[in-house]
Amino acid sequence: MGVIMKTGLTIALLIGAAVTAIANAQSAGPEQGNDGPMQGLERSTERGAERLSRQFDLNKDGKVTRDEMNRTIGARFAAATHHTPGMSVEQFIAARAAEFRPANEAMFHRLDWNADGKLMLAEYAAPQHIRFVELDRTAAGYVFCGVADPAARSGRAGLAGFCRENDLDMDGRVTRTELDQAISKRFAAGAGKNQTMDIQQFVASEEQRYLPVNVRLFRHLDQDGDGLLTIQEYASNEVTLFARLDKNGNGVLESSELHPHATRVARNEKSSY
Repeated sequence: MGVIMKTGLTIALLIGAAVTAIANAQSAGPEQGNDGPMQGLERSTERGAERLSRQFDLNKDGKVTRDEMNRTIGARFAAATHHTPGMSVEQFIAARAAEFRPANEAMFHRLDWNADGKLMLAEYAAPQHIRFVELDRTAAGYVFCGVADPAARSGRAGLAGFCRENDLDMDGRVTRTELDQAISKRFAAGAGKNQTMDIQQFVASEEQRYLPVNVRLFRHLDQDGDGLLTIQEYASNEVTLFARLDKNGNGVLESSELHPHATRVARNEKSSY
């Protein structure tokens, strides 16, 4: 009993410290980081250019060529479809699950603070509680879902998904009570009859959690609505993003195109000397 109470107290203290840090960061201004000490425990805020670099820079030279991207996408498409010309929604979902499985497994280990290979509800809920504090920018005690002013969306990335998952009574806002109920429901669905969730259950739970997102993405990509993705449809988002980033149209995304902010900072620092 004493060990359980000590573990619960430790988790509560960690949650409290992380939530306080995020609240302080928000009050300090928009330049502060959004995730505080638990950065990365919820879905990544990775930029499109960063994603292209991570996925398609095959020779790790800091650049992405159109050929590198095409070869990678072609291999993924062939593996998912078993070399047939069309990808079904089931194949698309399975491919997305495989793509995100390493990230979900890594997230499990970050959440498992006592490293016992199991998640308690408090561990599972921690980043979602922190997300609530992050989105409740006015400290009203609830997250308002219907932001009319686009400027007010600063720092509220992922608001639509958060509300879709947690606004149980569909009244346009998520209270802390609603969030706790939604989290408990997701945890129970993943853990089954157990009081804890192992890594396999967590990964399966995350895949189920993001299933509607993947279905919507498939429908968006399926431009002719025939229920199958051609390789051109499957690759369309990446191809469009590549073309937008490739400012000089040479078929190579240089470091300055993949990381423009870092390039500007380095240029400014150099000019200051």
